[in-house]
Amino acid sequence: MNSESIKRLETKLGGTPCIPYISDETGVGLRASKKIAAESILFKEEPIISGQYSWGIIYGYEACHHCLKSLETPLEMLRRLTKDKSLMLPLPDQEPSVDPSSFEFCPGCKVAFCSKQCLNNAVDQYHIAVCTNGDSDHPLTKLDELWRNMHYPPETTSLVFIVKIIGLVVVSGKIPEIFGEFYQTVEKSGNTHKVLQPEFIAQLDLLRDGLLQIFGHNSLVQQILTRENVISLIALIGMNGQGVGTSSFADYCKRLDNLPLTKDERDDLDSRMEKLYDKIDEEAGIFTNVEGTGLYELQSKLNHSCQPNVQIVFGSSNDELSVVALRDIDEGEELCISYLSCCQLDSSRHSRRKFLLQNYLFECECTKCQAQINDPDVTSDEDEDSEEEMECS
Repeated sequence: MNSESIKRLETKLGGTPCIPYISDETGVGLRASKKIAAESILFKEEPIISGQYSWGIIYGYEACHHCLKSLETPLEMLRRLTKDKSLMLPLPDQEPSVDPSSFEFCPGCKVAFCSKQCLNNAVDQYHIAVCTNGDSDHPLTKLDELWRNMHYPPETTSLVFIVKIIGLVVVSGKIPEIFGEFYQTVEKSGNTHKVLQPEFIAQLDLLRDGLLQIFGHNSLVQQILTRENVISLIALIGMNGQGVGTSSFADYCKRLDNLPLTKDERDDLDSRMEKLYDKIDEEAGIFTNVEGTGLYELQSKLNHSCQPNVQIVFGSSNDELSVVALRDIDEGEELCISYLSCCQLDSSRHSRRKFLLQNYLFECECTKCQAQINDPDVTSDEDEDSEEEMECS
């Protein structure tokens, strides 16, 4: 990353308690420019681009095509996920409101947007170049089917996301500078992402051929769709893509968690919700975790720690993220998120580092991993089961 890129980061971080820095070990990162209190919001950020998961669309998750805001009420989502139209939610007055009168639809392909603003933003940024105009036999529809056969849930990206990136290049007439920086990160890692193992390369070649047939008339698209760049593109999305959680049902659950209830009321509510969770897990399972993925310039500069001091929160019901302090943070301290789930953080050092190497192309040397350096590399049966789940994610 050059000095101009650092200055751009400094400008974007202006007014926040964060500053960028460069390290030989971890590359670009962010530090605290002053003391930060626990639960403080360090900054908010909208993505460069975001996209819904292909399997989520197939399974009926209704979201804004641009910002991923849920277009379902919590009750509608619950009934869809459980396939049970008779279910009711406890404390329905806590449901976030959804206003269908504000929805807009692309006149060509009929995809839905939560507002006129999102429709206009999509058209201005990428959609005009990738709209299928409602053609069920459009090459992109066939290509999405190929993608789903390559990537079973839980997904980490989607063809929708990749196509939006191409649309962004076509409409803007340039390749965003930030993608060059992402590519450099992939090239410098010296490791191979798990989706680029030999068994997947043939499928990626099919994907590339299909994209070239659709967009190959554009000289800039030809540049980003060279075989080498497609491989780098998939790897950079796998490494830098941030899962986006916009579920209205999840928002409803957060509201329930914040209610001032007596112990008996809380126990009763928890019991009722646990039964609903069981029904969702029984029918939908992994399809309820995350709704899409996004690329964020500032968030992507947050390095990993198995003992993170900040976390990513989606508190606006769309793809705008907030970085929130998990504890008090001292001035000069590096700001780190976890690239692992809560369950993964509880697994062994061996399993955590294996997952991070396969998915993010680095060997973790955080304080927790250093403290556990003498732990055995052979894991227990229970941890091996957890490791298999990690590899599937």
